[in-house]
Amino acid sequence: MHTIDSHDRVHELPDVPLPSSGAPDPIVLADEDTLVITYITATDGVATIVVFRQCYASHFGPPNDETFASHPLAGRGLRPYGAFEVQSSSWLRDLEVRNRGHPRHDPQLFHQLRHWVWTFHDSVLECAALTYTVVEAQGLADDLLPQMRAQLRSS
Repeated sequence: MHTIDSHDRVHELPDVPLPSSGAPDPIVLADEDTLVITYITATDGVATIVVFRQCYASHFGPPNDETFASHPLAGRGLRPYGAFEVQSSSWLRDLEVRNRGHPRHDPQLFHQLRHWVWTFHDSVLECAALTYTVVEAQGLADDLLPQMRAQLRSS
């Protein structure tokens, strides 16, 4: 978890299938460039796949919905069972600062990254990536691993 400052602004993503508030059962699969998540949606109880491309960093874990108030962005509009973008992200600025020791550090990369947050019943996924795409999925979440793996190989 990171510390935020007064610049962080949370915006809900209106075009993303929302996670089920019951048991969204998220599954995360990642390599060094791509992060793929599948979860059960709130609208029809089927699974969806979201693919984050050029993923620089991610965090998947607490808080759950019962301790959600402890998330640093909870007071900025972040809530359980949603998909969000954090603009003017402290986390992205912190990632850039920590990378400055790299001999080929390029601050422009960090200006292009975007901070995405998906909130579930028992966990939160935060991802610093260039883009995300919602992919049409066929089947239940446990059956989607081959489709998720295919997204890793197609980057």
